[in-house]
Amino acid sequence: MKFSAIRKIFVLLAFLLTGVQALKAQEENVIAIAVYNFTRYIDWPADQANKDFLIDVIGHKSVYDKLKEISAGRKVGNRSIIVRYLETPDKVTSSEILFVGFWQSKDMPKILDKVKSASTLLITEKDGQIESGSGINFVIRNNAIKFEVKKSNIVKYGMILSETLEQMAFKAY
Repeated sequence: MKFSAIRKIFVLLAFLLTGVQALKAQEENVIAIAVYNFTRYIDWPADQANKDFLIDVIGHKSVYDKLKEISAGRKVGNRSIIVRYLETPDKVTSSEILFVGFWQSKDMPKILDKVKSASTLLITEKDGQIESGSGINFVIRNNAIKFEVKKSNIVKYGMILSETLEQMAFKAY
């Protein structure tokens, strides 16, 4: 009798862990697809038009993997997309998009110092990061992944935010 109850508990735990992993995979897919789609709603300065379009991901390897898969062979305008994974904030250089994973949000002051005045769209995924300098921040609301936008954090880096993206946001500042 005890063995049967213990087995049921293990089966239940395995089922719950599988569900959590599926939700995490779904979150990573949604974020990666959204990051890629944001390229359609932001205009970067024309002086970068002859270079590759760089998307850097720091601290969220699974988003990097999915984003690299989604963007393979695609372009932003006439610019080839290159997705790079950065292990630490010290590796941050100039890029068009920098996605900062949840756990690296603690390094925002260092990241902002590295980005400085480059035309980099900073995207985060932790509550409060929009106030820390992020242009777009993913949040969980009503069990759904949504995003908020702070136009002034995008414009100050020389980019133009589409009204459409602003209207699609869960919250715009």
